[in-house]
Amino acid sequence: MSPEDLTPQASRENPDPEEAGNPIPRWVLGLAVLLALGCVYYILRVNVSTATEYGDQRTVSALRQQPKPAGGGASAADGATIFAARCAACHQAAGAGLPGVFPPLAGSNWVNGRDTTVIQIVLHGIQGSLTVNGVTYNGAMPTFGAQLSDAEIAAVLTHVRSHWGNTAGAVGAQQVTAQRAATAQRNEPWQGDADLSKLP
Repeated sequence: MSPEDLTPQASRENPDPEEAGNPIPRWVLGLAVLLALGCVYYILRVNVSTATEYGDQRTVSALRQQPKPAGGGASAADGATIFAARCAACHQAAGAGLPGVFPPLAGSNWVNGRDTTVIQIVLHGIQGSLTVNGVTYNGAMPTFGAQLSDAEIAAVLTHVRSHWGNTAGAVGAQQVTAQRAATAQRNEPWQGDADLSKLP
């Protein structure tokens, strides 16, 4: 289109951009080559058979699927899967929590305490001031009673109470069912230490 064919509006527009013929700078090419060589060196040098700890502190053996017990009950592997999906974001994969924000489950006096108490915490959640191993946390844990079945709650609690140095007993689905029925009318979270200390 010749300049005389352009309308006044089109003549005010900038020309369409075109790709320049400038070559890629040498320093960019050099950096790309160095990065590629570094990746190749790392891949060739790393020993994949070494049982190192990963960033979330899980070892290779901890990541292996645990066999399901006979009888079709909720297994430790089920509890681990539920924990990873529902709990690890706050309490972390190794149960260490986040200092000052989310309390730890590893070595927790509540986790290793009465099974009825931890069942109630998972069923109804908790908010307000909570003391864990002598440290006070002031946050909120959501309720999982409507999201998880009794068998799932039993599985995840059994997993938590038997890992990271915790030595408390397993939790059965029947125990969760009984606790759910005992507090069926409750529709709000437990209020920290004040409420939990009153639980039977």
